[in-house]
Amino acid sequence: MSTPVHSGSYALQAAAGPAQTGQCAQTVTLAPNKAYTLSGWVQGNYAYVGVSGGATGSTWTNASGWTKVTVPFTTGASGTVTVYLHGWYGQGSVYGDDFSIA
Repeated sequence: MSTPVHSGSYALQAAAGPAQTGQCAQTVTLAPNKAYTLSGWVQGNYAYVGVSGGATGSTWTNASGWTKVTVPFTTGASGTVTVYLHGWYGQGSVYGDDFSIA
C-alpha cells in the first residue's frame, strides 16, 4: 500500500494503534521572541498539528481528504520549538505533507 501524498513523492505517516498515539516530530530553531505561522496539509481521523517546547499552539482536523491547517505561535527566548504531526489512539494513520513556517 502506498502512502497518499499532497505533492511530490513522499508524505509523513503517523500510525496510531489501539493503545498508542502516532507521532512524527522535528525540532527547529527560529529567531527568538518572534511570531510565526506553521502551515501544512493533513488528512486522517483526528490529525493534530502543532508546536511545543519553546512555544505552544495546535489545531486538528478530521478529514478524509487533504486539508490545509495553520498554527500561529510565538517563539520564546531560545527560538527552539518542536513541530509535530500527531494521530489519536485507535484512529489509524494520519498523513502530513508540505509543511512550512513563515
